[in-house]
Amino acid sequence: MNQASLYQRANQVQRHDAKLILEQYASVLQWRTDGQDKLIDVGSGSGNVLMDFVHPLLPKSFGQLVGTDISSKMVGYANKCYGKKFERTHFQVLDIGCEELPQRLEGQFDHVTSFYCLHWVQNLRVALQNIYRLLRHEGGDCLLVFLASNPVYEVYKVLACSAKWARYMRDVDQFISPLHYSKDPSAEFSRLLGEAGFVQYNVEVRNEVYVYEGVRNLKDNVKAICPFLERMPESLHEEFLDDFIAVVVSMNLQQQPLVVDDAAQAPQNVERFISPYKLVVAYARKSPDFVGSVLCEVPRQQAHKGVD
Repeated sequence: MNQASLYQRANQVQRHDAKLILEQYASVLQWRTDGQDKLIDVGSGSGNVLMDFVHPLLPKSFGQLVGTDISSKMVGYANKCYGKKFERTHFQVLDIGCEELPQRLEGQFDHVTSFYCLHWVQNLRVALQNIYRLLRHEGGDCLLVFLASNPVYEVYKVLACSAKWARYMRDVDQFISPLHYSKDPSAEFSRLLGEAGFVQYNVEVRNEVYVYEGVRNLKDNVKAICPFLERMPESLHEEFLDDFIAVVVSMNLQQQPLVVDDAAQAPQNVERFISPYKLVVAYARKSPDFVGSVLCEVPRQQAHKGVD
């Protein structure tokens, strides 16, 4: 997760989902009447999702936009790309699963967003308590999007049992979403939101499928997010990725090749790989009366709703 430039190029799934979800929730967020909104994003990575899809939604007079990530390399890359180009915007290191939230951040924000981050945090209870504390004492809201389950976790489990890769993957369970084996991830996450103090919340678990066109495309995506590659010599990376693809094929996650007919070249068969995954989309409010707004009905059926 420290290869920021590669992640910037290979996070198509994250960008696709963030764009769609923000389009649906843009009118639901509790925007301030004075346009001075302050927003903090958790797990911003290379920063392109935040700046391409969240930043345009902010009022022109917004107060502050803060991107955060646990990786100092990601934060450095994001600041280099965006920090100096956009006013009132900067990136900083933050571990949302920390036991003690930095005091300078407590109660400072009107909104918290997070895309494809919380499945990296094993203690969701602590993470949600920290998100609650980031919001202003008088209220605020959050939009949280993360994986409940993904076949990549099962691929990791298989590879971790291999004598070749076991030494690099002994803690594989620490990199599997805490909701991956949950029988009812929507109900479980709803309960955690309520325990954290949120008074209104909607939690939906969506069944999604993404198709990777070509082996290289899939390998690049895996390379950008796989936490185990940085533990092994670079000379082993391609062999690991080859074994990853082999497991994917054995799990019947490969589709019939797509025939690409290019007039300048002979027809080519492009291998396609499917990734069926469950995505948690959660919206929560700290106070129903903050800035006099009323909870709008999200334009999709919701699985769980909090009680006012």
